[in-house]
Amino acid sequence: MNPNDPFDRDNLTPAETLLAGQKIARDYFQGELYQRDGVSRLEGITIDQLDGPRLDLDESETGRLFMIPDGSIVWALEAREHGEAPAGLEVVSNNLFMAEDEKTSVIAYRDDEGASLRVDALYIRRLILAVDAPERMATVAFGLMAISAYRLGFGHISLFAAGNGPIDPDDPDGFVGFAVWPKFGFDAPLEPAELNMAPSEPLRACRTIQEVIAVDQNWWNVHGRGRDMRFDLSADSRSWAILLNYLYQSLPLPEIES
Repeated sequence: MNPNDPFDRDNLTPAETLLAGQKIARDYFQGELYQRDGVSRLEGITIDQLDGPRLDLDESETGRLFMIPDGSIVWALEAREHGEAPAGLEVVSNNLFMAEDEKTSVIAYRDDEGASLRVDALYIRRLILAVDAPERMATVAFGLMAISAYRLGFGHISLFAAGNGPIDPDDPDGFVGFAVWPKFGFDAPLEPAELNMAPSEPLRACRTIQEVIAVDQNWWNVHGRGRDMRFDLSADSRSWAILLNYLYQSLPLPEIES
């Protein structure tokens, strides 16, 4: 925490305390990561910068920034631009909480929108949990990721939120990212034609996913479509307001040990 940063002090530090007090965080986000041999500890990774000091992350920081639970096998490689995924340092991890034949993949990269030469953005390329993964695993993992990314100076986190409505509760393998990631504060603009058939004027006036959800969450669950979405890491952003509110509503307060 930066004590001279009021947003961190007043908002992120309390949220971090809430997250760290969850059983999932105590059991799986303490910093126990392994290299590909499955025996040697990872110790951490280094993110080189074209302009400025490199980022040397220890095991705990690596786990939090890249949503990697303890016990995971982790490796990093230079990734070329592919489809929507940008070129950068790709950190891949494998563990028992992933769906069969799936791996988590997060890319640290330099956003071309800015003039800086430093790595300043993250792209979540793959995150598909097993059906029996611990409840709230993704919530805790992303909350810790976002806080770590803010403190390390990243500007935003982006991804492709897969799936289309309506959500089928009888299909455990169905993609529901289009409905889940906005709960964490991700947003994206809408095409005007998408809302032409919406049943109310307030919905037809919406221009972003978050505006739609504020009017009618259920409508988005039924009619929403997957797309690129972004979480704005800037202090006091709407993304943070949504995420912090969701964390306090969905996570239990840690028990106080007597």
